[in-house]
Amino acid sequence: MQQLLDIEYFVIFHLASAFFAPLHSDSFLFWPFLLSTLVIALLSWAYWRQRGSPLGSRGIRPPFFSARLWWHRSARADYRLYFVNALLVPALFGAFLFNHLDVALWLDRILGYSHAGASDAIAWKLAYTLLFFVAYDFGRFVAHSLLHDVPFLWEFHKVHHSAEVLTPITAFRSHPVDLLLMAWGGTAAAGLLAWAFNHFAGGTVDAYLFMGVHALLFVSNLMGNLNHTPVWINYGPTLGKWLISPAHHQVHHSCEASHLGCNRGFQLAVWDRLYGTLYVPTGPEETFAMGLDDGTTERWHSVRHMLFQPFAGAARVLLRRKRPAPKTPANL
Repeated sequence: MQQLLDIEYFVIFHLASAFFAPLHSDSFLFWPFLLSTLVIALLSWAYWRQRGSPLGSRGIRPPFFSARLWWHRSARADYRLYFVNALLVPALFGAFLFNHLDVALWLDRILGYSHAGASDAIAWKLAYTLLFFVAYDFGRFVAHSLLHDVPFLWEFHKVHHSAEVLTPITAFRSHPVDLLLMAWGGTAAAGLLAWAFNHFAGGTVDAYLFMGVHALLFVSNLMGNLNHTPVWINYGPTLGKWLISPAHHQVHHSCEASHLGCNRGFQLAVWDRLYGTLYVPTGPEETFAMGLDDGTTERWHSVRHMLFQPFAGAARVLLRRKRPAPKTPANL
């Protein structure tokens, strides 16, 4: 009986947390971020309407204020997977989730750090706030690149790229394995930085927060939800080499051959520039289709397919690698 009550509490708690995400400062759906998305979308719509061309009408993607976007089959699949993941991720992977402070503590136990003469100087806090932002972004870029470049990991990342339209909920259209790897990337890099600062500062250094969120992440998240919308905003040819705009990430979701694998960064474009994957959108809205480039996109709007097909695909990739090469006159 107690087990049933525990399961019922688990389900209600996590579904309620997902439903009330706009009230949680640690969510990308925190209400200030959603509000900024709405305001910027309205301003963009008004701008293009004044010029006789509402945003989105020139391309093949439905505009932001359209039922064709919010009730598209792909968007409805996003909503279903969002709530399924709200239960699956903590149930299956809760024990494998950790934050950057856990990483710093593990490194402290292994390597140690000096506790003498702890500094609370503003310079330390400003430097840590900035470098935390950079390290976290770099860790996520590395994880994201692995999901694109390692064939069996790509099978899990396909779930996210199977989206045909983009809404803020599409950010959560990911396989649980994908979500786990992305979480590890950012927290590992930020944890290493936290340990290093604790070591050199001689004590705990905290980042500046705003409304319970890292200050720089709060600022960037005001635009972040626009990455998964049809609202086309680019930063131009110069700033676009340094920062990821909503247009950068929308192009990342393109299935056109010239766009595949580009713009893997989340806030900083410098990682893509160094890795050779940067595509800087500079002009008016570009026209391109979204989804997968292998003709299977329609299949991926089933939650069952999104959850189980990646395991089958990853198994096929691994088996192909283990299978010996066929004998030919050249290798006999």
